[in-house]
Amino acid sequence: MTDTVTPESTALVDAAITSRRSIRAFLPTPVPRETVEAILAVASRAPSGTNTQPWRVTVLTGDAKTALSAKIRAVYDDPAALAQHREEYAYYPTEWTAPYIERRRKVGWDLYGLLGIGKADKDGMHRQHGRNYEFFGAPVALMFTIGRSLRQGSWLDYGMFLQSIMVAARGRGLDTC
Repeated sequence: MTDTVTPESTALVDAAITSRRSIRAFLPTPVPRETVEAILAVASRAPSGTNTQPWRVTVLTGDAKTALSAKIRAVYDDPAALAQHREEYAYYPTEWTAPYIERRRKVGWDLYGLLGIGKADKDGMHRQHGRNYEFFGAPVALMFTIGRSLRQGSWLDYGMFLQSIMVAARGRGLDTC
């Protein structure tokens, strides 16, 4: 234990982690550039194999964020364009099993229920899902990329970096999704 760790600092870190939640509606309040830079600087301390730091972040705000959202949303709303899209990697399993499918369904139906979207309301679900591509109205969007040649270990490193961003943002009173 180092001399910089105190019960108070531990409590602050714990509070940042345990109060983090995924937000689906943001206030339009601008986030100062210095705050975004500080969050990224702190998160850059996340561990990575042989210190490769395989992450790259592009920060978007204002008109640039709005323009990108509009382009992505146009593809999402066009069935022909969406049909041409191919995932580069599988994020979700091809076959869901217990207990994961139950957890996924519960969270999804709870969210849709809060929004007044019924199980048969496919248009409502489509509109709500499309809000992902509008960053749920967040004033800042962070786009994350990783080199195609990198493998599973780098993806795990990237996950630690993303978690560090979320905790550093929460420690500054900001929420993420």
